[in-house]
Amino acid sequence: MKNKRHLAPVAGALLLVAGAAASVSLLAGSSATAAGTPSSAFGLELSIADNAVIEPLPTVTSTDGSLKSDSLVGLPKNPVASGGIINASAQNGAATASVTDLAVGDGLLAIPQLDALTQPLGKACDDLTAALGQLTQPLDTTVLAPLLTNLQGVLDQVGSATKGTPLNLGALGALDISKLTKLELNGLCDVLRGKLKIVGAGAVEAKCTGNSGTTTIADLAALGLPVNIDTKQANQAIKIPDVAGVPPIIELVVNRQTANADGTFTVDALYLNVLDQIKLTVASATCGNVTSDRAPAPDDAPSPKPVKDHVPVTG
Repeated sequence: MKNKRHLAPVAGALLLVAGAAASVSLLAGSSATAAGTPSSAFGLELSIADNAVIEPLPTVTSTDGSLKSDSLVGLPKNPVASGGIINASAQNGAATASVTDLAVGDGLLAIPQLDALTQPLGKACDDLTAALGQLTQPLDTTVLAPLLTNLQGVLDQVGSATKGTPLNLGALGALDISKLTKLELNGLCDVLRGKLKIVGAGAVEAKCTGNSGTTTIADLAALGLPVNIDTKQANQAIKIPDVAGVPPIIELVVNRQTANADGTFTVDALYLNVLDQIKLTVASATCGNVTSDRAPAPDDAPSPKPVKDHVPVTG
């Protein structure tokens, strides 16, 4: 049943206002303040080229220690990330954040500046992946060398075409793709052709209680390859490719834990850096503690307990 709102008669309204004023004056002496550092949480934060694209959302802060929660379905429109259900909750000494159906980099190159390069990029990738053969075999650099050079040239054009745009992909041109494994090359080409997301996960969750925290991630994958990592260990980092002297395409930090200077404790379930351009924090929970000097309300006062005693009768 829907609630219906009605305007009160003028006289009644004046009485309500007067009563409200009286209530305010009675309550003025019982105002409360909270001390300490509150718990907080947010679902996701995204920046591209150090410019905020999605501010932390949904975000909650428990300034008085009580449970605060918020959620949303889907992310605001942006060029690189999507998600399903995003939750955040916080209370004194505890916080939780979670994101489902995370996808990053799906359709990464679907921007107007790259329309003219779509066909040559697709052909370069098709030629390369066809020559890769079975992915378990060693790389035949003799056969692949000209194909790698061709793809590298197209990637250089991608970098030049996006220079000065909000999503500068110049790092693709600087990437030495000859250092990638077959699986990584295949995955990179699928990403570039829009067939695959750079990073994906079925569910990501961070929890903290006091000065400890946990991370849970289901079905984490990068460039189409499963990422096997112990989420029980704090600050687990992965680079793809992980080759000395070669800038990575992807950097992942799982279960990032930080003891903050203000005494709070933060768990970021997943931090992602793509080509040093796309930076994403997924599921962040921060635990703090606040105390309140609020005097107990009359209803909070303990009920009187009867005391049995002998009362002398006189007269």
